[in-house]
Amino acid sequence: MGFLAPAFLLGALAVGVPLYLHLLRRHSGTPLPFSSLMLFEPRQQSAVRRRRLRYLLLLALRLAVLLLLALAFAEPYINRVGAALAPQKLLLLVIDDSFSMHAGGRLDAAKREALAVLAGKRAADRARIVTLDAQVRVLTAATQDTTTLRAAIQSVTAGDERGSFAALPGALRSMLESERAPIELHLFSDMQKSATPPAFAEMRLPGNVTLVLHPLAGGPAPNWSVESVDAPAQLWGAQRTHVQAVIAGYGTPAAVRIVSFLANGKVLGTRRVQVPPSGRATAQIDSFEVPYGFSRCAVRIDAADSLPGDDEYLFAMERSDPKRGLFIHQSSDARSPLYFGTALASAEERAVMLDTVAAERTANLDPKSYAFVVVSDVATLPAGFAERLAQYVSSGGSVLIALGTTSAQQRSVPLFGSAVLAARYYARGPERFAAVASADASYAPVGAQSQWEGVKFFYANAVDATGARVALRLADGTPLLLEKPHGEGRILVFASAFDNLTNDLPLQPSFVAFVDRTVHYLAGDERRSSSRTVDDFITLRAARERAVSVEVIDPLGQRPLSLQEAASAASIRLTHAGFYELRRADGRRELLAANPDRRESDLTPLSPETLALWRGNRSSTVSTAENGSAAPAPRAVAVRGELWWYAMWLVLAAVLAESILASRYLGTLREQ
Repeated sequence: MGFLAPAFLLGALAVGVPLYLHLLRRHSGTPLPFSSLMLFEPRQQSAVRRRRLRYLLLLALRLAVLLLLALAFAEPYINRVGAALAPQKLLLLVIDDSFSMHAGGRLDAAKREALAVLAGKRAADRARIVTLDAQVRVLTAATQDTTTLRAAIQSVTAGDERGSFAALPGALRSMLESERAPIELHLFSDMQKSATPPAFAEMRLPGNVTLVLHPLAGGPAPNWSVESVDAPAQLWGAQRTHVQAVIAGYGTPAAVRIVSFLANGKVLGTRRVQVPPSGRATAQIDSFEVPYGFSRCAVRIDAADSLPGDDEYLFAMERSDPKRGLFIHQSSDARSPLYFGTALASAEERAVMLDTVAAERTANLDPKSYAFVVVSDVATLPAGFAERLAQYVSSGGSVLIALGTTSAQQRSVPLFGSAVLAARYYARGPERFAAVASADASYAPVGAQSQWEGVKFFYANAVDATGARVALRLADGTPLLLEKPHGEGRILVFASAFDNLTNDLPLQPSFVAFVDRTVHYLAGDERRSSSRTVDDFITLRAARERAVSVEVIDPLGQRPLSLQEAASAASIRLTHAGFYELRRADGRRELLAANPDRRESDLTPLSPETLALWRGNRSSTVSTAENGSAAPAPRAVAVRGELWWYAMWLVLAAVLAESILASRYLGTLREQ
C-alpha cells in the first residue's frame, strides 16, 4: 500500500480538537433557591468528574471523520497484478491506388487485407481510410463506424497517377496535428521501387506513427510497355511525317512484339520487333498520314502481361494549312527578305508561308489577315497602313521590327515608342565587331546562349530599354533583342538588320533556328508536345487573359472546372489517361493526350532490407501479412488500485452517524 500525497496525513493531528473539547467540558448544574447553607459542612469539591471523558461513542465518530478525511486526501493505493490493456489508438488504413495497382488484381488484394484489418479493430478504436498515389486523399474522418469505413474501402479504384511514398509523411503531419492518440498506419501497396524518392529521409514518418506494411507483390513481375513515342504535334498542308516508338521490357525474357500504329481508330501499319531480355527496341512507320483537324493517335503492342494499361501510348496530331506572315522591307533592300525567307523555308516544319512586300506597296494591305508582321529596316510606312498596323497590335497581333542603318534616321522606334539613343558602328572600332554577351534562355526566340557564340555584329542601334524586356545584350551593354507589350499584342525589336552587312548572323547555321523560333513565337504557335504525362500541369491562360473563360473536357467526358474556375484558373492538372479537349483563353482549341508515367511500368518491389529500414526494425510493427504470426498475448503488469474513494464513503457514513448521535445527546440536555 502507498500514498500519492502522504503530506496530507499530517491532517490527522486535528484529532486533538475533539479530545480537548470532550476532556475539559465543565459540568454546569441548574441553580436552585435554598434558605441557608449554614447547616452544611464546608468541603473541597472534586474536579475528577469534570475532567472525565463523556459521550465516548460520539467522540469516536468525530475522531474517525478527521482521520478518514486525512487518509482520503493522502490518496492511498494498492498494487495488484492484472493484464495490460492497450490504450485507444487511431488506425490509419492507407491503400495504394496508383497506376501499377492495376496489375494482377493487386488493388483487390489490398482491399481484402484492409477489410481484414478493419474487422479486427477494437470497438473503442477509431479508424480513417486514406488513398495514396502522387497525392494523399482522405476518404473518411476518424470514426468508429465500421459501416462507413467498409464502404470507403470498397469504393477505392486504381487510377492513372504515379505512386510516391514521399507524399505520405508531409500529408500525415498536417492531417494529424491535433491527434493525441497513438497512430497505427497500415500501408497496403505493391511497394514499387520506383515510388521511392531520391532521398530516403523524405519517407520518414512522424514519431507518433507506427508503420505496418502489407506488401502485395511477392516479387518482380515481367512487363512490356510502349515506353515513348516520337511524333510531331502539328502538320501543315500535305506534309507527311514518320512516327517512332520505343518498346521496353522490365524483367522480361527475349520476345517478339507486334506493334500497331493507329489514327482515329484505324490501323495505319504494323511492325514486328525483337525485344531483348529486359531491354528496348524501336519500331517506326515512315508515312503516317492523318486528315485535317485533330486526330487521336496511338501506338499499341499485343497484350502479354498483367498490366495492359501501358501496352498503348496515346498522342494527338493536328493537320492544318500553313499560316501566312507579312515581311515588309525597303525596295532597295534585297538581302533581308532573301535571307529571312530562305531561313524560314529551310526550317523542318513549314508552318508559315511568307509574303514579302516593299514598304511603299503596303497602303492597301490589311495586317489582320496575317499571323504576324515583320518590318525590316524601314524608314517610313504609309500613314493608313501604319494606323491599321497599330490597331492590329493593340487587338492582339505581333510585330517584329529590325533596325538597320536606315532606322538610324528616326528618333524613335515606330509603334515601340522608345527613343533611338545612338548608332553603334562597331566595324570602325578597334575590335571591328561586337559579340553577344548575355542571352535570356527562358525567352522562346533566343534559345541557348551557345547558339550566339561566334556571331559578329558590325552595326546596331542603341534603343532606350525602359519598360521593355531585354532578351539579348551585346558586350558593351547595348540591348539587341527587346520586347514590349502594346495593348493586347506584343512588339519585338531587333537592334540590327537581317542582311549580311550589319552582322553575319544570316550566314550562321543558328540563323535558321532563330527565325523558326521567332516566327512560331510571333504566330502564337509555341511548340507543344504530342503527348503529356498524367500529373502534368497545363497552362490555360496568359496574365492578360484573366477575365476570359476557358473550357476543358477530360477523358471521361466531364468538365473538371467549375464556372468560377473556368473564368479564373491559370492551369489544370492532368489526372486521367486519355484525350483532353481544351479551348484556351485566346480562343485556340487543342487536343491533348495524357499517358501514365512510364516509371509505373517497372513493377520491381522494394527489397526486404529497405522495407525493414522504413519500418525502423521494430518487431511490434511486423504485420500478419508479412510473417503470418499472431498478435502477442497480453502480459501481466502491476495495476494500481486507488482507495481514496472508499475512505470518502466511510467519511460520509461517519458524518451521518455523528449527526444522529449528537442530536440525541443534545436533545437529552434540553429536556434536563
